[in-house]
Amino acid sequence: MTINFDEKRSIYRKSVDCHIDFSEVGSSEKFKGDAKNLTAAGVNFITDHELTEGQELDVTVHPVIQKAKVAHVVKDEDSGKYIVGVSLEEVI
Repeated sequence: MTINFDEKRSIYRKSVDCHIDFSEVGSSEKFKGDAKNLTAAGVNFITDHELTEGQELDVTVHPVIQKAKVAHVVKDEDSGKYIVGVSLEEVI
């Protein structure tokens, strides 16, 4: 799978390979994803759950829980999974 995003970041991005949990703000239903990279301001992950840009989430990158907002979503046509970038808003 090859995804090209314009490089707009001015902060260091760390490659990671870890599981995350997330839910929509105000919902108790939990979903899972696989984090691929992380910065102080955001995380990029892959999930089977469809999300929309601007959606607000509670994201757990174990063991830290943070409020986050979906910044971009791309559906990988080969796998059917969603590649999601979120901006981290605040630690809960």
